Amino acid sequence: MGSITEDISPETLPRHIDTIQQVRTGKIKPAFGESTGIFKTPHLSPVRVSFQRCGDDERAWEGHAGPDNAVHHYASQHYEAWRRELPDRAHMFEAGAFGENIVSGAMTEESVCVGDVLRFGGDVLLQVSKPRPPCYKLNHRFEVKDMSLRSQNARRTGWYYRVLREGWIQAGDEIVLVERRNPAWSVARVQGKLYSDIKDEVAMRDLAYLPELSAEIRNIFLNRLTKKLFVDDSKRLQGGKGSVLKWTRYRLVSKTRETPRIYSFVFEAVTAVKQPAKVQPGSHVRVKLGKEGKLVRAYSVVGGDANRFELGVALDREESRGGSKYLHDAVEPGDILSFSDMKSDFPVQEDADCHILVAGGIGITAFLAAARSLQEQGSMYHLYYAVRSAEDVAFGRFLQAMGESVTVLDGARGQRLDISGILEKQNERTHVYVCGPDRLLSAITTAAKDLNFPSSNIHSEAFAVETSGDPFSVKLGKSGGTLDVKAEESLLDVLRDAGFDIPSTCEVGNCGSCKVDVCSGKVDHRGTGLPQEEKKDAMLSCVSRGVGTITLDL
Repeated sequence: MGSITEDISPETLPRHIDTIQQVRTGKIKPAFGESTGIFKTPHLSPVRVSFQRCGDDERAWEGHAGPDNAVHHYASQHYEAWRRELPDRAHMFEAGAFGENIVSGAMTEESVCVGDVLRFGGDVLLQVSKPRPPCYKLNHRFEVKDMSLRSQNARRTGWYYRVLREGWIQAGDEIVLVERRNPAWSVARVQGKLYSDIKDEVAMRDLAYLPELSAEIRNIFLNRLTKKLFVDDSKRLQGGKGSVLKWTRYRLVSKTRETPRIYSFVFEAVTAVKQPAKVQPGSHVRVKLGKEGKLVRAYSVVGGDANRFELGVALDREESRGGSKYLHDAVEPGDILSFSDMKSDFPVQEDADCHILVAGGIGITAFLAAARSLQEQGSMYHLYYAVRSAEDVAFGRFLQAMGESVTVLDGARGQRLDISGILEKQNERTHVYVCGPDRLLSAITTAAKDLNFPSSNIHSEAFAVETSGDPFSVKLGKSGGTLDVKAEESLLDVLRDAGFDIPSTCEVGNCGSCKVDVCSGKVDHRGTGLPQEEKKDAMLSCVSRGVGTITLDL
């Protein structure tokens, strides 16, 4: 549909102007360091629209809830414009990314007017109530520090409806314009008076008393007109507790084979900073990989600072999910990659008298910075490093500096980790840190239980978890469809391929961000990111698997 100058008169109404492409809803979930309802999934079956909301949709902020905010509509053609303007984020601009309930491809902020009454399908009547005021969560969602402001300035925010008549809607339903009460006030023009041309008193007077405009927006214009009071939008556009993930460009300066399976990679910032943050114990970074940067993986930082740091990455060609294979085979010195800021989420406990570090294989990368820090502080520690054979020992140059505080266990020579022997010598002031395969953590937790060693003193992080297994089927409780997960696939990948926007960070079962709710069925739980009390009703989609058929709340 074109601009509002089209010849739409009472004589030409009702008029079919668009078709629903998707109907989407979502529950509130943790993300960006707080709660959000922006992640919504499409429905394959009809969804009931009530006076308060679309289906079971939830909004984290109360300002986005209520009758005048019942349904959010966004024009899908905007996504192509965003992909052109922000090519490094192109993979994020897909239908539903703005948290909309209704996706369509013809209507825009220019062609829709405040007060328009539209019929969706055969029964539902909605009325355009206001432009969507974009908030800072868009900055987090797209990892662009001013995305909310960009959206506002471009007038690509979508709009809200109030519900005049309840009923059911679904993809494929016609959208029919039934009545146009305010042809002079397109959503885009209202946005212009809200955010740019803010001193137009004639417009203020019209909009302050426009009955179809939501009370919230009318009061903004009324306060400007009568009190000369202008709202500061900075908190809406920039506020929030979470921080936008910042990406910085680094150049690979060296790539060294440590073992037959492990390479070390040294990266330097393309633009250095004067006082770079030093690598802390338990630090990791996220890196964008692949031709379009769609593949995001997290790796432990071996050492360095924010200007120059080193990673160690192992490759198991049978188990690789793409990240390590890309680094091993495709990335060469001189290549530039984008990294997040370093973050420490596996630190050592400051109040411990003694620290026992237990690494299996590539798990050594999680402890090199920690051991170095403990040594510099004069703290008591010991690092146990279990490898398959002597040729699998990585980062020997760092291990030599630890002297007698490190024990390397060569599996080929029959050397085994005596977990019980280690733990029985410790007391409640000792903390144990484990990074390795699941079987290593399982052995340590079992030994600790047998010896009454406090479980609260054991800290773990997996570098890899077995994600393959028997195939299983997933019924989608809300959407009504069924998905099949093959033996070599993860549930997370299958859900994403089906169009579900599932957040994730570590993808090895540590962080818990990919949790999905389970309605019924048996789950083979893997990873450590899901508390025991939540395993009855949820699972980690990155590593856990269903048994037979399960039903998810999606």
